[in-house]
Amino acid sequence: MLNNEEKRKISLKNYEDWQKAIDKKDLRIAVIGIGRIGLPTSLVISKRGFMTYGIDINPVLVEKVNQGGGDPPIPFVLDEPNLAETLKDVVLKGLFKATTQFEQFAKISDVILICVPTPVTEHKVPDYSIIDNVVKDIGSLKDDLKNKIIIFEPTLGPHYVEKHGIPSIESFSGLKVNRDFWVVSCPERANPGYIMENLTSVPRIVGGSNDFAGKVITSLYKKVYNVEIIQVSNPRTANSIKLIENIFRTVNIAFANEISQLMRRLDIDYMEVLKGAATKYNFLPHYPGPGVGGPCLPSNPYYLIDDGYKVSFTPNLVRLATEINQRQPAHITELIFEGLNKIGYPIAGTPIAFLGISYKANVKDIQISSAIPIIEDLRNYNASVKVYDPFYKSDRFLNMKIAPDYKFIQQDYPIIVVHTDHKEFCTNEFKQYLKKCSNLKVLVDCHNIYEYQELPQGIYYIGVGRPAKYIE
Repeated sequence: MLNNEEKRKISLKNYEDWQKAIDKKDLRIAVIGIGRIGLPTSLVISKRGFMTYGIDINPVLVEKVNQGGGDPPIPFVLDEPNLAETLKDVVLKGLFKATTQFEQFAKISDVILICVPTPVTEHKVPDYSIIDNVVKDIGSLKDDLKNKIIIFEPTLGPHYVEKHGIPSIESFSGLKVNRDFWVVSCPERANPGYIMENLTSVPRIVGGSNDFAGKVITSLYKKVYNVEIIQVSNPRTANSIKLIENIFRTVNIAFANEISQLMRRLDIDYMEVLKGAATKYNFLPHYPGPGVGGPCLPSNPYYLIDDGYKVSFTPNLVRLATEINQRQPAHITELIFEGLNKIGYPIAGTPIAFLGISYKANVKDIQISSAIPIIEDLRNYNASVKVYDPFYKSDRFLNMKIAPDYKFIQQDYPIIVVHTDHKEFCTNEFKQYLKKCSNLKVLVDCHNIYEYQELPQGIYYIGVGRPAKYIE
């Protein structure tokens, strides 16, 4: 395959050349990083008929991808509908190839699309070390970078691309942006568990290093994803859009988390308050929970805060909202203590059933999951915690073996904590099983997924923002 690709020669010097290559699906696209976002992105591109190379430093992942999924399968394949089928299809058709060989396949590609993680450090500042290395590698292509377009899809601070990414590529390559190569920011907007669906339904934001680059990628993404493309004036605007839409949610969730605690202390059911408030045309309900998790909501504020510091401005509301959300797991621990106090049980030695460790419903992902600090708190108080999650059956978590199913709760577990609102815990089957748990005395519902009338009689129900209620 590589020898044939090396012989391929097309001219991509003007917009007409690029448009012709897009129309004929003659472009070759390299996707750097084939994780939860990068792999689905690669598959959608290749399914549209563009030869795509998925480049990753993980040889085990690369091998599994080239096998069409591998056995055991890639973890996030399990919770992304249509991903497994699409992967097998494009690999079989020869439209997608995974590799660890960056230089070989980046050289023969026309578009280099970056999909690597950009986490936040324990000091709450963006960690750009992974993408910095990718930028360096791209610059090291030197003359082989000419006439290529580089797309930045990770979550980044507004100024990263223009003040660091582009200058670094220019420094390592000796080339000049908008003369020898082009850059575009197009931050992904997909929701884990719905990524394949979101890629072909959610509008995309494109901000190029110049208008030419923006127009080319607008045309390419329209062809690939068949969604509305919003072209903005530059990369910093594109990256700001991604941050703001997530920080909007972060701030409103913080409001819900804080006000729900106040409502509870005032003996008011916050869920009832929300139902009433939602009838107003300009009210947008957000719901309290055990804390925000995952790769986006807990970290996105810090990209904006970090860039704000650099221009001597502190976004105080954003910072405070983030701190409120970070304290929410401790509040869940308080609710568990309250439940135990209601029934006169000590925390030390009491068996606690903890259901769900994923940061959100119906995905296999524990990135910054609030389950981690809650369970660590409970174990620090010598509680006896047993965990089950349908996506982690019999795996290990925090040095504990996860139960193979939830039926252990019928044993001597006086308190159950439903941390993640997985579909399995919302079924009638599960609700009926709760009624078989004769030793159950307290249910802590971290997402308020249960109605009082569907719960077993004789237990205390404690929701988030809901006063403890004895079910009669």
